[in-house]
Amino acid sequence: MKKILANLLIIILISVFAVACGKKQQPMDLYDVIQQRGKIVVGVKDNVPPFSSKDKDGNYVGLEIDLAKKIASKLLQDENAVEFITVTPANRISILNSGQADMIIATMTINTSRLAMVDFTEPYYIAGQTVMVKKSSKIKSLYDFNAKKIGVVFGTTANEAIRTVAPAALVAGFKTYDEAVDALKQGLVDGVAMDDTVLMGYKLKDSSLTSISQKYSQEPYGIALRKGTESTRVLEILDGFISNSKSNGEMNQLKAKWVK
Repeated sequence: MKKILANLLIIILISVFAVACGKKQQPMDLYDVIQQRGKIVVGVKDNVPPFSSKDKDGNYVGLEIDLAKKIASKLLQDENAVEFITVTPANRISILNSGQADMIIATMTINTSRLAMVDFTEPYYIAGQTVMVKKSSKIKSLYDFNAKKIGVVFGTTANEAIRTVAPAALVAGFKTYDEAVDALKQGLVDGVAMDDTVLMGYKLKDSSLTSISQKYSQEPYGIALRKGTESTRVLEILDGFISNSKSNGEMNQLKAKWVK
């Protein structure tokens, strides 16, 4: 009898241990992680002025950089309590979901496919998509791209949208905007599809570049966070912050400072 009871106890203990090991450990609340760490880690781009780029001293500057600092001030009462890491359209979601960044603020459009992978705040900026061309180009509208090459950057919404609005165009993919714009300058493509905010920075640097007159989409930019309950508290705080910033004029001040 004692032997039977002992065996039953062993079976019960093994079962309890197996269930405990089988349970997936819940991730720690992002707000608590940030408070314990004492800083936020934000994924940003380094080549999209006036939203996010590096100055001659290697410091990140731009509208989204100032926005991140304001978020640091909101969460930690210190606008300098922020670490920036560089992301690209192709890797920003994987960097976020791997835990390398707490949030992504990188001219990232809110859309259905991305909402399946990450959570977004309400929009802090509404952009539009267009096509960059050389000023010397005879191309003036989307209709002129019939059998012409349009460059797109992998991981951007332009990669999807241009195939709908210019179905007769030939699409060429690039890893970065710099590569796509270089291809345009070399005559390897006839245009580059991108958000008008991205194009703005390139036009500031190179007066030989312009765009067609059409904007064929609206691109609401949101702050991306990891999907799930771990981000819920921070998401609610950021939504409230963005909403208040819009109503009290703070967001307009940011836009006036950077977007000329």
